[in-house]
Amino acid sequence: MSASIARPAPAGPAAALEAAIGRLLVVGTWLAMALVLVGVVLMFATGVDPLAHGPVPPFVPSQVVPDLLALRPEGFLWAGIVLIIALPVGRVVVAGLAYVAARDARMALVSLLVLVVVLASIAAAIGLEA
Repeated sequence: MSASIARPAPAGPAAALEAAIGRLLVVGTWLAMALVLVGVVLMFATGVDPLAHGPVPPFVPSQVVPDLLALRPEGFLWAGIVLIIALPVGRVVVAGLAYVAARDARMALVSLLVLVVVLASIAAAIGLEA
């Protein structure tokens, strides 16, 4: 006999949206980790020592897809990192749009402010790289 805990099903479009976002975040995280894993395996396969203190390949967005297609480790590593950064940003954008659609001005403003802080942080990090 199996003992299972009955959970009430969430109701309404907001709960359905949250469930869909949750699934997307889980799948996206697994995909990002798989990309990083492939990058690490390719590093070992090509004899790249990840602990060597050589120059880190620069992030060039237009080079990620060609690196993926050429099976270069840096393409997989950068793709995984970009996906990990994009997932929470995308989640904030979707939540903000849902709040706008629900006409919840206060939460839409909070989402916008969170997005501004995250994007400012990314811009600052890119500025420090240059």
